[in-house]
Amino acid sequence: MVTRITGFSSGLDIDSIVKKLMTAEKAPLDKMNQQQQTLQWKRESYRESSTKMVSFLQNKLDTLSRTASINAQSATVTGNTDALTAKAASSASGGVMDITVNKLATASSATSSGWTSTASSTSLSTLFGGTAPSSVTIGAASITIDAGETIDSFINKINNNTKTGVTAIYDEASGLSLTNKATGAQAMNVSSDVSTAFKLTSNPGVNAELTVNGLSMTKTSNNFSINGVEISLKKAGGASTHIEVVKDVDALVANVQSFVDAYNDVLSTYNNKLSEERYSKYAPLTTEQRSGMSDEEAKLWTDKAKSGMLKNDSILQETVSSMRNAMVQGVDVGNKDAQGNPLPMTMSDLGITTGGYETKGKLILDADKLRAAIDKDPDVVSKFFGTRDASTQLTNNYTQQDGIIAKLKKVGNVSLQRMAETAGTSRVSSDLTSTFIANSTIGEQLNSLDRRVSDMTARLNRLETNYYKKFTAMETAINKYNSTSSSLAGM
Repeated sequence: MVTRITGFSSGLDIDSIVKKLMTAEKAPLDKMNQQQQTLQWKRESYRESSTKMVSFLQNKLDTLSRTASINAQSATVTGNTDALTAKAASSASGGVMDITVNKLATASSATSSGWTSTASSTSLSTLFGGTAPSSVTIGAASITIDAGETIDSFINKINNNTKTGVTAIYDEASGLSLTNKATGAQAMNVSSDVSTAFKLTSNPGVNAELTVNGLSMTKTSNNFSINGVEISLKKAGGASTHIEVVKDVDALVANVQSFVDAYNDVLSTYNNKLSEERYSKYAPLTTEQRSGMSDEEAKLWTDKAKSGMLKNDSILQETVSSMRNAMVQGVDVGNKDAQGNPLPMTMSDLGITTGGYETKGKLILDADKLRAAIDKDPDVVSKFFGTRDASTQLTNNYTQQDGIIAKLKKVGNVSLQRMAETAGTSRVSSDLTSTFIANSTIGEQLNSLDRRVSDMTARLNRLETNYYKKFTAMETAINKYNSTSSSLAGM
């Protein structure tokens, strides 16, 4: 450690001199720190953009992708609400149904009776009295029995074979249970030798029985559709259940308006960042610069320095362009013109338009026109928004066969992927404080700058120490000279 001596002998302000000498030397370090700060601001701006898109995809498009959100039809259930649930599809016809559930559908099964406790590791040959058959029939499949097959491996074969249509459960103390996966009065097909070996007793399934508006019906399943209303039977007996199908236009218009608002919010955020002024003359403040300013002056400076981090950014530009094209392209819903050519449904069919040039693609909804379109075709919203492409492929190559939800999900996911690769932002979090992924272009640039700043700081510390060493040596020499001079003067 070097002892730093101030200029007692020389009369020089050594600290001030060294500080001035180091100011010039620190210029490259200040520049690197400013580069770091600029990259951090840019990364934060990307995070603001990515969280806005994640929120749009998760809170708006995922909600719209649920049929009830884009379906004008609604089923209201009153009376015996424990007996069933009802959900109206977009194709449901209006009207009422009174349903009495007399019997629920059950599945055919076969269970062991009078079973003697047998370990699951027991071979089938033992169970079959010495020799097991080469194959047996369970449900709709033939199960091959291998040499050394055990009860446990046999059960696994039944459950792993998708063709059996049967669920098998074995308990060493109670025996075997086989149950049809499908309900209804269909018999279960089980080889007689399996029934004998496992002492199986058949329990036939039954169909569901119900009365709908005075009409008796039987159903093989407890889940079925009547006039576009999806019904799930839950409990038999009791009073009847009243179902009324109505057209909930207000809720549908509100959902479309909510989509328009959320879409415009994303577009506005991105357009603002793309057009935000970049003040190149305002670099991030160094420590010395900040110390010479008031808080208000520093804030005004920093606001200008942070401005325009994503001005004309290629990722945001492509995202905005793709979103606007997706809305304008239209959706092929099977309509044809007079010549038999596809006639895509466009957003204008729902009363959605874009404003003038100055609005930069923002959507405007004419609620009255949308209501008229719904009255004419209750499926108009579900046709336009409905997700037609179940592919999870990360691509912007949407087609007219994709609904608007599918189109915008593709656009959004590609945008999030590119921002993650560039800035390390999250593709799934809408939290503005979410952690950045280190493995990104900006992350690697910041890591490189961190190393360079560390090396430069160490070098400057050594240089500063060396300056003080030299001035200390000078002060020591002057002090010796003064002492010698004083001694000679006193002789």
